[in-house]
Amino acid sequence: MVTSDNIEETDDSSMDTTPTMSDENQDDFLSEAKKGDEKSSFKNSYKVLARKYRPQNFDDLMGQEIMVQTLKNAFKTNRIAHAYILTGVRGIGKTTTARLLARSLNYETDLINEPNIEMSEIGKHCEEIMESRHIDVIEMDAASRTGIADIREIIDSVNYSPSSARYKIYIIDEVHMLSKAAFNGLLKTLEEPPAHVKFIFATTEVQKIPLTILSRCQRFDLRRFDNDMIRSLINKVCEKEMVSIDDPIIDLIARASGGSARDSLSLLDQAMALSTDGNISEEKIRQMLGMSDQSRVIDLYEYISNTEIEKALFEVKDQVDIGTDPVNLIESLGDLIHELTRLKVTNSEDDNLSLGPDGFKRIKTLKERVSVKHLSRYWQMILKASSEIKNFSKPLSALEMAIIRMSYISDLPTPDEIIKKIEEDNLSLTEKKSPNSQIAHSSSNVSTTSVKHIRQEKIEEETNDATPQSFEDIIELARLKKNIRLQYDLENNVSLVSFEKGKIELNVLDNNEKILSTLSNKLQEWTSQKWIIINSSSQGQKTIKEKRDDSERELQSLIKEHPIYKKAEMEFDKVEITSIEEVKKLSIVSDKNNDKVKDK
Repeated sequence: MVTSDNIEETDDSSMDTTPTMSDENQDDFLSEAKKGDEKSSFKNSYKVLARKYRPQNFDDLMGQEIMVQTLKNAFKTNRIAHAYILTGVRGIGKTTTARLLARSLNYETDLINEPNIEMSEIGKHCEEIMESRHIDVIEMDAASRTGIADIREIIDSVNYSPSSARYKIYIIDEVHMLSKAAFNGLLKTLEEPPAHVKFIFATTEVQKIPLTILSRCQRFDLRRFDNDMIRSLINKVCEKEMVSIDDPIIDLIARASGGSARDSLSLLDQAMALSTDGNISEEKIRQMLGMSDQSRVIDLYEYISNTEIEKALFEVKDQVDIGTDPVNLIESLGDLIHELTRLKVTNSEDDNLSLGPDGFKRIKTLKERVSVKHLSRYWQMILKASSEIKNFSKPLSALEMAIIRMSYISDLPTPDEIIKKIEEDNLSLTEKKSPNSQIAHSSSNVSTTSVKHIRQEKIEEETNDATPQSFEDIIELARLKKNIRLQYDLENNVSLVSFEKGKIELNVLDNNEKILSTLSNKLQEWTSQKWIIINSSSQGQKTIKEKRDDSERELQSLIKEHPIYKKAEMEFDKVEITSIEEVKKLSIVSDKNNDKVKDK
């Protein structure tokens, strides 16, 4: 029997004595691959500007002086919170600040062994923390790990002491993405964590975080970068990169960044890549950003204000064809409207749009030719158009419709101008005042208090001496006694057949005979006399409401024949009378017509 013990070990090399032939192609390929490793890694080692110039200490943070001062004082007095939450818009340094805070909490050198926010030199843990590879500083992306199971891992691990650092720090980015169960699971640990544990949260939407979480954290709202801060940042980076960029281009990048430092450096990176010869032109940058030329925006506004619709539409299409985004174009037009309005009301000399001497001179000339009322109407239309362009599937069509609307409304008079014109046309009528109008004018000088007093005395007199002489007097008595239901029924649901003192014959239109009994009881109560109310089958007169409607229709026909109404029809496409209220000062009905109405 042959076993493995009896098998002799053989030398593989002795079994194959054929010499191996060299393959020159293979050798060359392998050697080139090894040589190319360094070249490949060198090419891919480029860091974008937003990462390359990320702040390395708190002194490098721009625009966050209040937060830095608060942290410095807290570290000096040993009032270090166990949980922090950093909020703000994108790209202003929330994650960077969280890592800097983690460095300062675990800062340790040969001479310093305590939390220190002034990190003058690189500590033992600093490099690993800034590169997100320290074992005691755990970074978690809540956007991809949203559930309670992920939070349980944190809860289970907090009880273990840190391996090498002073504190075990949990940085949770985009914390607002956590589920409700995850937030609830974190509450107890966040309220009373172990002494060696610190939490740092970062979010762009702090309103989505439960108040129970916010109340357990020390909150810092990071400030949005203004244009001056972004210009300063870009200038510093350009100086270090030895790149020369004109101020108008820096202003464009600052405006397009929306207050985000990261966005501004990303756009700067893209602008530097756009021009390989080092010559960055403003026109190319505008095309890259999808922004319109400010001089052409001023041209577009002039076309709109002059009602040159065809030129305005051609200008819009031409700008969109060369790459301008319709949303950016309407926003640029809105910026121009805002600047014109601001210059109109303040007489400021600041060129906030970076128009340059020629462009700023043009809009200063434009502001003299337009009123604030027209600019306000343009502004409201731009706000509405901006939403339409963003939501509609064809942005160019929505933009063109907005331009057409603005062009048509540019030459329409404002309501105040219409009233003023009516007053001027009606001047002859107001000067020729009749005796009745003089009496009315003198009575209008009576004080409001006196009018109210006289009116109250009249009501009391009518109420005390309530002896109705007509059916209209009965309706007025019901109004004075504030019996609204009976007043409504008498005006709308009954037709008067005959009226005598103590006897009324009515035709009830809706067969509700309860009206008659109610009227009889109320009249006896109000007049202390017995009234006979008879339900008649005769047709009777028109109801009070029908009489009022006839009177209003006749008044409308008189108004429509008036010259001022005809002029209004010429000014507007559609004119409709919705209500009639006589005002002595602005009455468009002559005294003769007024007398006719009063007689009725």
